[in-house]
Amino acid sequence: MSSNDRDDFTPSDKKTMAERVSWKCSFPGCGRNTVGPNSDDPTKKINNGIAAHIHAAASGGPRYNSKMTSDERRHITNGVWMCRYHGNLIDADYTEYSARTLYDWKEQAEKRAADSLKLPTQEYSSKHATLIQLGSGIVYFANWNAVHSREWSFELIAPLIGDAESLNQYVLESRSLPEAEIYVVVESQGDARKILDIKIEVSPEGKYLLFINVDKKPVATNPHDLGMSMEIDDEGDIFIRNGSLAMVKGIDNAEQMISICMGTIKGEMDDEKELGSLATQYYNEYKYDLEIFGRLILLELIRLSLIPMERRSKKGKTPSLHFVKRFLSIQISSAELTHSRFKAHVELEWGNGELWDGEIPIFVLQT
Repeated sequence: MSSNDRDDFTPSDKKTMAERVSWKCSFPGCGRNTVGPNSDDPTKKINNGIAAHIHAAASGGPRYNSKMTSDERRHITNGVWMCRYHGNLIDADYTEYSARTLYDWKEQAEKRAADSLKLPTQEYSSKHATLIQLGSGIVYFANWNAVHSREWSFELIAPLIGDAESLNQYVLESRSLPEAEIYVVVESQGDARKILDIKIEVSPEGKYLLFINVDKKPVATNPHDLGMSMEIDDEGDIFIRNGSLAMVKGIDNAEQMISICMGTIKGEMDDEKELGSLATQYYNEYKYDLEIFGRLILLELIRLSLIPMERRSKKGKTPSLHFVKRFLSIQISSAELTHSRFKAHVELEWGNGELWDGEIPIFVLQT
């Protein structure tokens, strides 16, 4: 592919991008300088940095977004400054590093550079932090601290659900908790993993750092392989068409399964307590704060797509929504219910790589 087919940054924007992070790598835990003296020539410098595209500069590239214009792709806001190693890493293993995560890392790196110009007198606002969930009862605002393969660490900012005591208890008792509760969900990354090990440390600056070793990510399946299911109407009843049971298959079946899984109240099935979601709980507690409510619903969607669960009807453990590779975003514009359901506009990537967006009705039980 020729350079003319790419929406590249201008040299001026690349320089500004680097300067906005003090010429340091934006990858959490790296922070290495990317510019320095050329030891062979006292009049020259060495630049070991890359202006990496968040959404690819050309079709077929990492995190390519077909909805963006050429000007948007080449705009400085679509770039993140990295050392060459990490710039290549986020593209080579781009399924591990989502666009949302890279935007967060860019923002955090720029904030670190801004703070270095003055005395650090303000905490990073929790409004701009990502949400991380531990088990079904703890959700914290946090910033990425470092990433080393499957070793993740976060700087904890403030609790949203639970508190410091419940967090400490979770960490201390993690090895004895039910297996279905030993997982982490990361909002910005659109990722969820089984936890292999977890600990909390306090940095010399007094920051609370959470370190997690995670299991590998399960491989998503093709939604077209789901087969057929009975179609459910807007009121949750089996749909009859021309006197016969209506059926759905493929993507239509996948959409319906998302709706059913999210509308099933977690714990209501006596013989399969782990199945279902916390949508009803979140609706009743956060329906008047649609931003937070939407972010929590996204956590549930991510969890259901990636955390394996045991079911009587199947051998082995698979995620309920195993046919979704990644949930990209969610928007809830109203908490108004129709037939006890609110609507969530969801953008996702199916297990076969197809992108999809549309409305998903989600049942909740009002209290």
